Amino acid sequence: MDDKIGRRIAQFLNVPCIGTVGVLLEAKAKGLVTAVKPILDALRVFGFYLSDELYKRVLEDVGEANLKRWQECFQLQGQTIFQNWRARQMLRAWFAPIPLPAGEEQGCILLPKVSVEDLQAIVKVLRKSASSLKGMAVAEIARKLETVARQWQRYDLTERKNALELLPQTSPFSEPVCRQAIDALMEPITTQRLLGLLDELLGSHKALDDFVDRPSGVKQRAFGADLAFLVLAGNIVGVGIWDIVFCLLCKTPVLVKPSSDEPILPTLFAQTIEKFAPELSQAVAVVPFPSEQEDLLSVVLKECDAVIVYGTDETVEAVKRKTPAKVRFVERGHRFSVAIVDADFADERTAELLALDVARFDQRGCLSPQVCFVMGHGARDTGQGFGEKVARALERLGKELPTNLREGEKASLVQFRLTCEMLGAEVLTAEDGTWVVAIWDDGNLTAWQKVSCAARVVHIVAAKSLDEIFETLKPFGKFLQGIAVAMNERQAEKVAEVFGQLGATRICPIGQLQVPPIEWSQDGKHLISELVRWCDFEPIVLPPKESGWVEIFRGDADQAVALRFELEQKGIPVSLESDVDPSNPTVPVHRLRVPAQFLDEATQAISSLESQ
Repeated sequence: MDDKIGRRIAQFLNVPCIGTVGVLLEAKAKGLVTAVKPILDALRVFGFYLSDELYKRVLEDVGEANLKRWQECFQLQGQTIFQNWRARQMLRAWFAPIPLPAGEEQGCILLPKVSVEDLQAIVKVLRKSASSLKGMAVAEIARKLETVARQWQRYDLTERKNALELLPQTSPFSEPVCRQAIDALMEPITTQRLLGLLDELLGSHKALDDFVDRPSGVKQRAFGADLAFLVLAGNIVGVGIWDIVFCLLCKTPVLVKPSSDEPILPTLFAQTIEKFAPELSQAVAVVPFPSEQEDLLSVVLKECDAVIVYGTDETVEAVKRKTPAKVRFVERGHRFSVAIVDADFADERTAELLALDVARFDQRGCLSPQVCFVMGHGARDTGQGFGEKVARALERLGKELPTNLREGEKASLVQFRLTCEMLGAEVLTAEDGTWVVAIWDDGNLTAWQKVSCAARVVHIVAAKSLDEIFETLKPFGKFLQGIAVAMNERQAEKVAEVFGQLGATRICPIGQLQVPPIEWSQDGKHLISELVRWCDFEPIVLPPKESGWVEIFRGDADQAVALRFELEQKGIPVSLESDVDPSNPTVPVHRLRVPAQFLDEATQAISSLESQ
């Protein structure tokens, strides 16, 4: 009892009491602690009041007044206390069906220490969970996932509050950006949309539960992979959350390897699955480990049936080389997006929407619009004016969605501005250096390609026609992801036709580029389609017994003639055929055949003759 009033009441009631310092002295006397000083020091650091006079007197009483004498004890005991306290305050950035020891500290998070044996045990549990997952109806799985998503939309959810507190500390995104991203991720996870997505992709969501009839008369069933391995990048908030949902919908257990830069949201999402949909939790594991530890990577790649990899082309290729040939491999490599604005639509409202697409993830995702083409007659002047509108919009948006730039990114912004100016662009920039707009006239259609986008920047490029834009982007067709447009419907249809053929996988209104629908076929094919394999069950129609001739005897001529005579006496039609034995061409072989409908009768007759 350390509270002064509490001690007085205890004394008044004749209740013996002892304070924290007294407990420590008793522990030292009984040999339960090596030294008192490091514990007192730790208590004072964490806010425990202890006067200097009492502190000094206690240390003298236990012979620890000499700091140097007890330095080693502090390292062995006091430091351990501090580390244990610190570990309790940090997020353990993993979720696994088996206990994992804590490893490296990374800012406000703690990463696990993972061994080959740990991963083998985790894979074993995940594979075992496949049977219970496959026994659940897909509609039930969808309802449980909706329950989890609705919890994430509650502002008082502990995991949501932890995410919004920790993500700005570990990622280059501010709290408002993270909040918007989480809301956009969770909003479409509803039973209706998930089952509707399966109906659209599979013909019927029930195909994941049982064989379903098709118009052709064939029955089909979709089977998810027995284990998926999901490798995530840390460039944007929430990458991989939908992939986890899709895996569970396909009744596929999933092992997630998040980026060490952003293991927070996948871990917290898995924790909420355990809390609100525990039946699904054994089918999910989130385990960060270094990709360069090839022994760990090999363990997983050998055991999984499908691999999904987000990252740079180099990362994707490195994992692909190690993946066995029969394992399905889904690439989510480097891509970029653009915006195309017709000159008649280059107004303040469109500028606001483009600024929103730029600011949501500050050019870090495949749907970030790195360049905006302003198209049409007089595009040079229109592009200049539109660039100024975008600059004003980014300035206003900075209050709603502030940046969270790291030191290296601030230097990249300066380099971006200086390089664009050197190449002939007019550059508009924020006073605090948080955004940059580079405006290029129609004589500079390709110069922007020499300056890669980083953080909150965008190129505004004037172009005379859609054909000019097509020729400019043609060399990058295989990297083209999304195109945000501001134009009339007829022009938009032409953009969809031309750039869809070139390689784009999404055409959408400007302002919606960074919030794709859950139904979007990323990189041209939805993950659900990649995860399932089909089994066709054709009608089993056997030939009727009344058709065809069946062989009933093969042997020498005497036996064949005798059997033929007996069978014909019973009214059974018999065919006698002569051939040679392939192994001994000098020996003739005689066969007896009867119509299929007489097979049973002929068999009985032969058995009767043999018994005689």
